[in-house]
Amino acid sequence: MSSVLYPVGPLPPKVYWVRRLVVLGVPLILILIIAFSCSGGGGGRPSAGTGAGMNPTTTPTDTASTDPNAACVPGDLSAVLDTSADGSIYPVGASPVFTATITNVSLTSCKFTSTAANEKWTVWTGPTKFWTTAGCPRSDTSSTKKLAPQASMQLSITWDGKQLDPGCKAGATAEAGTYVLHATLDGVKAQQVIFHFHTNTQ
Repeated sequence: MSSVLYPVGPLPPKVYWVRRLVVLGVPLILILIIAFSCSGGGGGRPSAGTGAGMNPTTTPTDTASTDPNAACVPGDLSAVLDTSADGSIYPVGASPVFTATITNVSLTSCKFTSTAANEKWTVWTGPTKFWTTAGCPRSDTSSTKKLAPQASMQLSITWDGKQLDPGCKAGATAEAGTYVLHATLDGVKAQQVIFHFHTNTQ
């Protein structure tokens, strides 16, 4: 008979069968352990996007000061310029009124302090600085207003329509042509606006 089925040797057949089982069983156990480990222990892993803590929802937060009495900083504000004339066209000799709308674009309230001495209005025509408030004596009075988010306030100034001569003296009257208004108001820079003087507005 085959020695596979009937072990031959000085020891009892039972001993040889035990040895064979050990030799065959150890590799099988190792294979099962590896397979079990690769499968994640049989408990299964939560699929992507499921279970607590997966894909958490984030909420925007405002990093600015939440103190409603805090002073506004330039980054909290926007400034939009406007002219008083219909179509931004003035007759020669007119005195334009310029207005700036200051808006709190932050998420919290703040206090905006406007001081005439810190408001720079400038009119250019071509490459020439025709008129400016910079460097000229102005009132140092100030006013403070609390601005809620998206709330606005207005600042305005009237220009006599004349060129600024050295010494902050009024010079020649602005002639017909195109002019550009720039303004930086208490640290807030506004986008320029264009206006015109015309000899005939009809």
